[in-house]
Amino acid sequence: MTLAEWHSTLFQFIGIVLSFLALVASIIAVILTYKNLSEMKKQLCEQQKQYFDQNRGNLIFYVQKSITGITHDLIIKNFGNSPAKLLSLKITPDLDWKKAGQSNIDDFNISKLNNIFLAPQQHIGTIFDFSNFNETELDVEICYSTCGQTFTEQYKVNLNYLHKVLSLEPQIKDELSALTQINKSLTSLSDKFI
Repeated sequence: MTLAEWHSTLFQFIGIVLSFLALVASIIAVILTYKNLSEMKKQLCEQQKQYFDQNRGNLIFYVQKSITGITHDLIIKNFGNSPAKLLSLKITPDLDWKKAGQSNIDDFNISKLNNIFLAPQQHIGTIFDFSNFNETELDVEICYSTCGQTFTEQYKVNLNYLHKVLSLEPQIKDELSALTQINKSLTSLSDKFI
């Protein structure tokens, strides 16, 4: 074998080794690119789901003490950023006015409402007197649609805490204390809207 043939064979061998290394590097680059794209797709899906969850309607049923303190307000409110349509509300045991000592005002039963459209931050409500109501927990199942999807949520409302809510009433003695209380009320109200 001559020196020229030997150099030619060496260069061909080096070319084959370099081609093989380039092939291996290309395969590694393709695998890493695929993994990177898969991770980006996964992050994009998570971001889209998070965006949807932040901007969808979110209907919640809750009970709060009314201003008069005699009855309680039963409220369905859309806490979300998109409109929502109440499809159904099931409360177990049923909030029957007969259990509260009244029989002629059954029209106020909030669980009979369906197909109610609620804009963001809008609410509907009614009243109920829990003073003669013997149950301590309400099982709530609320079904609503928002942004083209239907949601059904189930949770419990513990009525034992309704009577443990502290409420304060202002002591108005003269004009100055009345004006001071009005100022405080307006300030707290404006703080809620800001």
